[in-house]
Amino acid sequence: MNMMLNAVMIACSLLFLIYVIRSINRNIFLLRNAILWLFVAFILVIFAAAPGIPEFFSKLLGFETVANFLLFFAVIVLLVMELRNTITASKQQMKIKNLIQELSILKSEKKK
Repeated sequence: MNMMLNAVMIACSLLFLIYVIRSINRNIFLLRNAILWLFVAFILVIFAAAPGIPEFFSKLLGFETVANFLLFFAVIVLLVMELRNTITASKQQMKIKNLIQELSILKSEKKK
């Protein structure tokens, strides 16, 4: 791999890792929700620092090129993130519905 490209990849992945950590420290999102982002950031740093690792896994899993493996890996990670977001949104919608019902009951009891 080109040394310049490798340096850019390492720099970008480290900047992303720093951004995720700073976002956690500033309470932009909770640590519970950020664990997957931390995982992604660490994987990016590892893959950028050691390009042989994704190459090894791509050969191990039978991918023709490393790019195909990385794209597949990215799609899987995004699917997991979207599934977690959907589950969280569903739970929040159920809680909102329950809160609205409880509030309506309390308001109707207060009027009596």
